[in-house]
Amino acid sequence: MEKSLWIAATGELEEEQERQKIVQGSVRPKRFSTKGFGEMKTWSKILVFVFAILALCACVYGRSVPQLRTIYMGDSIFDVGTNKYVKSSVSRCDFVPYGKTRYNKPSGRCSDGFLIPDLINQVIGLPFSKPFLGLKAGSQPPLSINFASDGSGLLDSTHSDWGVVSFNEQLKQLGQLANKISKKNLNDFVVVISSGGNDIAANLQNTAEIDLEAMLVLLEKGLEQLYKYGFRKIVYSSVGPLGCAPVVTSGGNCVREINNLVEQFNGQAREIVLGVARKFPGMRGTFVDGYSLIKSFVENPVKFGFKNGGGCCPNCLSHKNTLSGLCKNPSDYVFWDLIHPTEHTYTLLMREFMEQITKIL
Repeated sequence: MEKSLWIAATGELEEEQERQKIVQGSVRPKRFSTKGFGEMKTWSKILVFVFAILALCACVYGRSVPQLRTIYMGDSIFDVGTNKYVKSSVSRCDFVPYGKTRYNKPSGRCSDGFLIPDLINQVIGLPFSKPFLGLKAGSQPPLSINFASDGSGLLDSTHSDWGVVSFNEQLKQLGQLANKISKKNLNDFVVVISSGGNDIAANLQNTAEIDLEAMLVLLEKGLEQLYKYGFRKIVYSSVGPLGCAPVVTSGGNCVREINNLVEQFNGQAREIVLGVARKFPGMRGTFVDGYSLIKSFVENPVKFGFKNGGGCCPNCLSHKNTLSGLCKNPSDYVFWDLIHPTEHTYTLLMREFMEQITKIL
């Protein structure tokens, strides 16, 4: 395979019963409008209300209200341009027609427009996250910082010859940043992570080489390291249904064997995230599970407002003849290329992220 598959970032619905109905295709999930981000504005109002209450309490008890800030770590689902600053990197989305919908030019994002970090920050009123590697030496840390690297994984060995920044290396970079911020202010950050999908996808031709145990060990160690740095709010987004990505599907049918591996990893990853949160005083952790929703989008695209469960740009990953076969309206498709979701898909997933983030504020 030319490129790792993706981690779809989505979340659980309000109740397990509602989530199961959506999986079965009997109801549609509540979703955001792609025009004006209508429901995201509603979530913005909710968050404003939450912070207004906090402000009132602060006035009563003489405490200051923290400024919510965000940090993003992981792979191409969150990468807003990190790999542009890695000269040796061959894993980039900085060519036409990437960015077609939102920017009319490549922005380094592996989609037609906004990614999850862009949408989260827009909802909570923060500027777009800035790649850590693009920050000027000696500059003040911005309100939102992005360490994610397209093609990277939890394992250092995943695509190590592609010039990517592994999760472990991202942790080291974050440690450098944490040393410049007071322990008190570190608690203002919500750390959102999307990593693990490339570790599985890189070995799909030989699944015996996929080491889920090693991945889970590194995930747990990474979360514990974040706690040692002083971060207290963690959001981990699940690996999506890799077996449903157009690069491996045939006739729209998901590959069950691949999805079985993903389900196994997601189940254990969720327990680790919640377990670490219980283990350490003051730690808050949540798991955003988008596996079932993305799978439902692919299997029943029309039910969820799509016209096609496949990819809008079938030649994008080849870097050749990328405009050949390009669809006219990316929002009709679940995927942008053969791996990464469209902005429209990400927009539909935003409610799940915001629900989980509000739980740990």
